[in-house]
Amino acid sequence: MRKQRWRAPVVVEAEAAATALRTRLAANEQEDHVHVHGLFDTEEDQALTPLAAVATASLIGVPQSLVTSPAALAYAMHVGVEQSSYEGIVESRQWLEAAARGDESPLLNDLHPTAGGEALPVMTHRAALCIPVRRGYRQAQTTVVFGDRPEDFALAQVLRQLHDYVAWLPSGDTSLASFWLFNWIPRGAKLTATSASLSSEEVRGSIDRIWDEHGVGGIEPVERDRPYTVVDPVDLELQGRSMVVLQTAWDQPRSLPASVVSDGSLETALALAGEVPPGLDAVRHRWQVSLICAEHPLPPLPELTTSALITADQSPWQTFVRAADGGITYWSHRFDFVSSGASLAGTLAAPKLAWPGIRKILQQATEASTTQLRPSAAGKRAAIAERLLGSRKALEDLAAGPGWQVLRLYLPETSRTDLPVHSWWPLKSAVVLSWEAIAAHEQPGWDAAARRAQADEWTTQGVLRRGLVLGCAHCPIYDFYPLAEISQQYRCRRCGGDNDLVQGRWKPFGEPRWFYDIHPAVLELVANDGDVPLLATRYLKSQPWARPALVGEEFELLRNGNPFVEIDFALATSGELWVGEAKKTGSLADSPRTRKREAAKLIDGCLALRAGGLILATAQPAWANVTVDALREEVRGCRIAGRPVPQIRLLTGLRSEPKLAWL
Repeated sequence: MRKQRWRAPVVVEAEAAATALRTRLAANEQEDHVHVHGLFDTEEDQALTPLAAVATASLIGVPQSLVTSPAALAYAMHVGVEQSSYEGIVESRQWLEAAARGDESPLLNDLHPTAGGEALPVMTHRAALCIPVRRGYRQAQTTVVFGDRPEDFALAQVLRQLHDYVAWLPSGDTSLASFWLFNWIPRGAKLTATSASLSSEEVRGSIDRIWDEHGVGGIEPVERDRPYTVVDPVDLELQGRSMVVLQTAWDQPRSLPASVVSDGSLETALALAGEVPPGLDAVRHRWQVSLICAEHPLPPLPELTTSALITADQSPWQTFVRAADGGITYWSHRFDFVSSGASLAGTLAAPKLAWPGIRKILQQATEASTTQLRPSAAGKRAAIAERLLGSRKALEDLAAGPGWQVLRLYLPETSRTDLPVHSWWPLKSAVVLSWEAIAAHEQPGWDAAARRAQADEWTTQGVLRRGLVLGCAHCPIYDFYPLAEISQQYRCRRCGGDNDLVQGRWKPFGEPRWFYDIHPAVLELVANDGDVPLLATRYLKSQPWARPALVGEEFELLRNGNPFVEIDFALATSGELWVGEAKKTGSLADSPRTRKREAAKLIDGCLALRAGGLILATAQPAWANVTVDALREEVRGCRIAGRPVPQIRLLTGLRSEPKLAWL
């Protein structure tokens, strides 16, 4: 449409409406870098290389002279428009049938009877040996847009960039369209019907008529059997992300040395060498380079700006860098000063990139608002335990394994009546266990040899400390003394009196027995049911849509220096950022007012972090109905007020059989 637009008023209005929607919805707000999706594959120079410049077959589309009605434009959206003449007549019902069938319709071949089998539609990816790339696993979405207005065309154009299949059906005879429309719905999913110009009642009437003509659901289809739902445009799912790339230039493995920063970020040690994808010309064409680190995904947040994605010694003006496709994407050519006659290496960009860790991602997400972020007390405990064990995964495995129940023996309120006599002692400072106590606590599938190796590993890591329980000759106090502090003489911690290591000083009597004390931070983590958020993130990382993922421990969000919500965990995937609340019980609070306040705070915190979703996890088999009702009421209130609402999922049964479901 940019190369040669025809002057039909509906087309001029449609192009203006589509441009306005693209500008508002594009993740990249810079005018020069918005990815334009048009009906013509122009040969003029533009920001991105046209497919026609690298096409491997002749391209055909709807003859421009035929695009005189919304019905014709509805089919042209699928295949494109090209300049040619056609003497025949195509009826409105044929256009609508083709619009529902999309690429499967034979109408394009009928319009070009002499084109031959090698010709491909203007808008097909296969014409240039291209493939669509989608990072993450998203449920396929099928959408139909009703209405004749330019804004309906614009809405369909935008959704075609986000959803798997989109059909635009202007008003008219849809009897042929009814046969094909419902074939695109994936098993278990529903078609989404919407319109920018029609009311929900008018949309429902249109889709009901098509379904009634479908002839498959029965003479009188039951309402629950109808595989579609009517959605207002403001409630449409707009989270789908995809890109189209040259098949020969995608997914090429590279080995780039990287250093790990203390906050978990990665920085490339060497710049990527300038390369030109096969089939492109470095002088005439422009492209993008996407680098994806297999174990370090980046959610495509607009807040992850250039300064967060390049190393400190790099100029932010060399190229345009952004988070996209689960990694980092940058513009192929330099933006800064390039001398005339520069070599290929001098014209192509070669930035040193940085993959921010989860903490930096969260901090970047809050910089655009008045929100601040700081670790909570629980988050600090989890960070200490993670440092002792070596990784977040090791801490999650501990929470899910039999060792967690052994650590619970250190809690003061735990019953230890089944343990051997004198195998444990409740001291003033803490409870200590001997090896006999650890060995006597039976756990299925955890034999003595494995338990012995685990105890030794814990003492090496610092989770447990090996030592003796010793008394004082000057005051009646017994305490735990780690191995590093024991010698023939020792000083009492209470009164400072000097003691000799003799038989009367240790418990139990006889030869001294080794006892094991637990690290205070680990004990507090166990005492505060820290296994619940750990089990939640461990389960979530096993889901296909969250592989791989970066995980952050608990933190607080503050406004004007005052904390307003605690977030138990954060999960960054290649597609989006999720935050979560983890509870041992199945309720957010006891009273209705407090439940409403907690639900509002969690949604507020989720939006402050620019997170796409909120996960509520519990160790119970199900969330209480009053909690689910409070969440739904809060979501309903946000939508009525016109405020954004994150996706919400409920995770249950963490200590038995985890299940994940939508709210």
